[in-house]
Order: sequence, then C-alpha cells, then structure tokens
Amino acid sequence: MATSSPTPALPPPPGETSNFSNPPSLIGANIIAMGVAVPLATIFFLLRVYVRIWIKRTWIVEDWIALTAWIGIVTLSAMGAVTMAHNGGKHEWDITATQAQEATYWFNATTINYGITLCITKLAVLCYYRRVFSPVRKSPFDIAIVFLIVVLILFYTSTTIVKISECVPRAKIFDPSIPGTCINTSMLLNASGLFNTITDAIILLLPIKVVWNMKMTLKKKMTVVLVFTFGLCAPVFSLIGFIVRLRSSSNPDKTWAQPSIIMWGLAEATTGMLCVSFPELGPFLKRKRNGPSASIVNGQYRHDDRVPRRQASYNLSRNVSHGIRKQVENDTYIELDERSLYHHNTAGQQQRPAGIVITQEVRIDSWSRL
Repeated sequence: MATSSPTPALPPPPGETSNFSNPPSLIGANIIAMGVAVPLATIFFLLRVYVRIWIKRTWIVEDWIALTAWIGIVTLSAMGAVTMAHNGGKHEWDITATQAQEATYWFNATTINYGITLCITKLAVLCYYRRVFSPVRKSPFDIAIVFLIVVLILFYTSTTIVKISECVPRAKIFDPSIPGTCINTSMLLNASGLFNTITDAIILLLPIKVVWNMKMTLKKKMTVVLVFTFGLCAPVFSLIGFIVRLRSSSNPDKTWAQPSIIMWGLAEATTGMLCVSFPELGPFLKRKRNGPSASIVNGQYRHDDRVPRRQASYNLSRNVSHGIRKQVENDTYIELDERSLYHHNTAGQQQRPAGIVITQEVRIDSWSRL
C-alpha cells in the first residue's frame, strides 16, 4: 500500500522537488561562523578582562557593559544553533508546515536577542571611546558620543518591542493561518539593517578626528588609528547583512534566507567585541624594549624620552585621589575615573569640570644588566 508523502510548507519552484529525507542545509556554514566568532570574541574578551583586572586593576561600568555584550554574543550563537536544529537553513519545500513554524519561532527569538546584543556591544565601544578620548565632559566630542548612545538605546528598544509584538495575537508570527494582523516585518528588518550600517560607520570614524589632532608623527597617527579602528569589518559585515535583508524581503523561502541574517549579525557583533577589546591589550602585548615609551592617556599623546638605551623601565603611576591605584609595566598610565572629573565643595554641590587630578606619580627605573 503506497504511503502519501508529507505536504511541504511551500510548493517547490519549477525544476525542484521536495526532499524530506536528506535536504540541503546551511547548518555547515552556520557551524563555521559560530566556530570562528565565539572563540575569537571569547579570547579577546578574556584578555581584556585580564588586562583590566590583573594589570590595570580596575573595573568600571564600561567593563560590565562589555561583559554583557560578550554574554549576548555567546547567547546569540547558541540561539542561532537552536534555530538551525529546528529546521532553520532548509528550503521550505523540504520541510512541513509544522517544521517551518518551529524555525520561524526560533528565528524571531534570535532576532530579538540580536538587536539587544548589538546595542550593548555598540554601547561598550562608545563608553570606551568616551573614557579614552573625552576627559572633559560636555565637550563637542563628548556630547556627540552621549547623543549617539541615546539614539542607539531608543532605536533598539523600540525595534525590540516591535519584534516581540509584530503580530496580534503573537502566535500568528509562527502560524499564518491564525486570524489576526501583522506589521511588515521585512520593512522593519531592512530599516534595522540600514541603521546598523550607518551607526557602525559613524562609530568607526569617531576616534579618527581626535587622533589626527594629536601631536605625533604621521606614522604614529596611522598606527593609533588602526588600533582604534580594529573593528573595521563591522560596517562591512553590517552592509552585507543589509544586502542579505533586502534580498530576503522578497524571498518567500524564509527558512532558507533568514539564517544568513543571523550569521552576518553574529559576525558584526563579534567585530564590535574585538573593537572594544583590542585597544585595551597594550600592556599585555607590549614587550620589554629599549628607547622611549609612548602612550595615549585620556586623549592626550604622551612621549617619554627620558628612558636611555639598554634600559628596561617599570613605571608605577598612582592616582591616589579617591584611593585609586593602578600599576602598568613599561608605560605611564593614568586611568580616567568619572569621580575625578568634578570638584565638590563642602556642601556637596557639583562644580565645573576640573579635568584629571593626579596627586602623586612615582616612576621606578631599573637598569638591565649587560
């Protein structure tokens, strides 16, 4: 007695036949994307944690934001894997309607996580820029960063709410047969992709103007710019993701097209983590060297040519205002702390910005034996 074959969620296009037993899938590409993104983000983040805690001996709000961003990247990768395990990345004519609903459910949950993760990652980068390049609050550069932070929070909060409630009732997101109304999700994804591309480009260009105004040679300027624009791939990945969204919006084969958005989104979030982690690794990567040492301290270029040749220097800089102490090898380092930007009178009223107050700086030099 002949058995009837399952009904596909989408009729196959001309020249294609349904394959329910061994259909083509994007799961291999997804595994490669996760296998590169998660270890890379984790290694750089853990190195950043090592530098912040064991070398610079400090942990501020910016570090908590970076930690949350890393957790979001790992979670985004895990939810992408779950989406693929529930028939994501397969053609809709190779799966049933029930399987397509499962894939749509997990894709919706993953896109919600994606927006939150990307927002937190960008906030971590902007907070880092603010600490390094904006020692004086309410400067034009500082106002631009704060404005961008507010815009990011408002945009991603609103789009997250829309993604959660894109259909009424919500179950209609996964089951189109249920009566109800839905917004145009394709337009939402396209607008989100365009916003990601524009903001990534702005964040990438923010430190360039500040670095270019520093008093240093062109070669050093180029080096510093490359360090602080380590996330150059972020706008490239977001642009590719935007193009993928545009193509997916007119593609009825959603379960095949949507996982590509997840993979490019994961790449974008990972490069954001590299952007906030790599510039912090200077004390870790720096080796003992002869000759003068140089550093960027709170947006100011410092060059110390008092160190003679054949001398290994160990510098201890201590900012003892508010009891903050930090130690860094081979460099003079001053950590910008929010509490030291303002003077307070005896009544506790806040006065005008006072800049960075260093009450004591100790330098310890030890000659290397020939």
